[in-house]
Amino acid sequence: MGLRDVTRAGVLAAVDECLQLGREPFRRRYGFGRANTYELVLDGHLYDSKAIAGVAHLYSVGDLLSADDFSGGARTVAHRLRALGFTVKDGSDVTDEPRQVAPQIVLQPRGGPRDRGPRNFAKSVRQGVQIAEIRDALGEQADVLTALYPDGIARLWGATPTTQANNEKARALRNRRVGDDVLFYAENHFIARARILHLFDSLAVAREVWGTDEENATWEHIMALGEVEEFPTPVFAAPILRRLSARVPLRSLTLRSAEDYLRVAELLPERRRPALPRPAAPRPAPSPQLTAEDLLVRIGSLETRRGSGNETPSRHQPLALLWAISRIAAGKPRLAPWSSFRTEVSPLLSAFGLSSSKATPEDPFWHLQDSGLWEVHGVPSDAGPDPQAGIFDTVQPVAGLTRASAELLQNPLTRLEAVVKLCSTHLDDIDQRELLSRAGLAGYATADGMLDGDEGDGGQEAADTERTTGPTERRESTASRLVRNAAIAAQVKELHGHACQICETRLQYKRRPYSEAAHIRGLGSPHDGPDELPNLLCLCPNHHVLFDGLEIYIDVDGIVRRTQEGDALGRLRRHVDHEINETYLHYHRTLCELHSLTRK
Repeated sequence: MGLRDVTRAGVLAAVDECLQLGREPFRRRYGFGRANTYELVLDGHLYDSKAIAGVAHLYSVGDLLSADDFSGGARTVAHRLRALGFTVKDGSDVTDEPRQVAPQIVLQPRGGPRDRGPRNFAKSVRQGVQIAEIRDALGEQADVLTALYPDGIARLWGATPTTQANNEKARALRNRRVGDDVLFYAENHFIARARILHLFDSLAVAREVWGTDEENATWEHIMALGEVEEFPTPVFAAPILRRLSARVPLRSLTLRSAEDYLRVAELLPERRRPALPRPAAPRPAPSPQLTAEDLLVRIGSLETRRGSGNETPSRHQPLALLWAISRIAAGKPRLAPWSSFRTEVSPLLSAFGLSSSKATPEDPFWHLQDSGLWEVHGVPSDAGPDPQAGIFDTVQPVAGLTRASAELLQNPLTRLEAVVKLCSTHLDDIDQRELLSRAGLAGYATADGMLDGDEGDGGQEAADTERTTGPTERRESTASRLVRNAAIAAQVKELHGHACQICETRLQYKRRPYSEAAHIRGLGSPHDGPDELPNLLCLCPNHHVLFDGLEIYIDVDGIVRRTQEGDALGRLRRHVDHEINETYLHYHRTLCELHSLTRK
């Protein structure tokens, strides 16, 4: 796959997104630099040709071409764009921005529990900081971060000042630069990598995000990070540090040159291909023009009539929209080419559409635009108000959710509420459990979601696999697993003395107390819940199974109820040091609502 796969419709979709985001935020979002020579000219606007081509590839075939995957010269990007009928300007005289330089490597200790390192990393790097919540402290930096993070979530890390002028830390603070890579170090391993998008100093922001230590110091030298990548398996740091002539173990912020970085690149995991962001935490509404409430209203008002004289509701638009939501849950691009839409949506229309209705994917592909949640790129203006499949086969347009609706659906609660709205309003007379499974949303069947591999709680939870006598057949497999924080699970159990918060049962297993830590909003896809104390309950095995199986829920008054009958089992016991996030309980209740619909 390469530039030859880029379509005209994909270019138009990338151009439209760049126009909405702005040229610089668009480049930074996808990891591209400014065009030094060739610029795309369209409708009086200039665009960075390489960035447009890379994102156009994402929307043409579903795979982003990163800046390192191809060159931007006359025989590559410019040639392909011109072949598609676009005008490309030779801007070799453009010198207002320097060419990209190779990244240096910043070795960043994360710090241990005593330094609040794990907590701060989870808060400001993994989960991110909502810009709106720190806007007053940001001052003039607010506009910069808003441009860098169109989703409103900033990934920040910082460092305390140093009184020395030429130690490792002082040199690193002085010489690091935008575009450098940061390697996070913890417990003798490198655990994550990120790219520096912006550098600034702010005592007010640091206090707001991380607080202060015992000496009233804080991490006021701040990095805004992008392309954050946590390594599935931490990398043993000693060989890398020795090759870089750095101290083992790493004790201080340290900077090494781009040449040094190249020397250790083979010891680090290959950089993941850039992808559309999937935040772990709920996102704010991306623009005032569309809110989550608007989204649900528009879903409930989808056009489902088949035409004049036929009052039987059609399911084509709801089914297509459910497919689009599943793409967001899976982290796929919001826009897809006609060929992919037809291949993936047609079976859903055949299996779950009206028995008397022919599967016509071209109808929702085009007419979902009327919902205000959908956009189509690449269809000629003379195609008429009702273009047929033959036109789409010829021009291969791309279509999908608008940027605003896609960003709203990144929020797991909004996404779940959208699925419930679709199922309850338009799809209530079919096998919804089978539909969700076929559409790629099988994870909604349980509170855990779709997990990769066996998810034990520090080895304490009982295994799900049945035991049999005699040797059992084995097979090799590979899997990536969610890494749970055993310390947080142990904390919730200790706080409650291993007593179930629902029934007060205290079990003993092998002469030790036994209880289970249950996530309220599951860690698995499509829930993407956070691994933190406010998202945990201490339960006995019986109520853990019922809670994960969506057979019980906790109502707004803290009463535990059966999902189907609605009768009360009692009040959830609380602990003063265990604050439960009500948003997660609301998410679980909504999931139980969907569970009730699928069991009809």
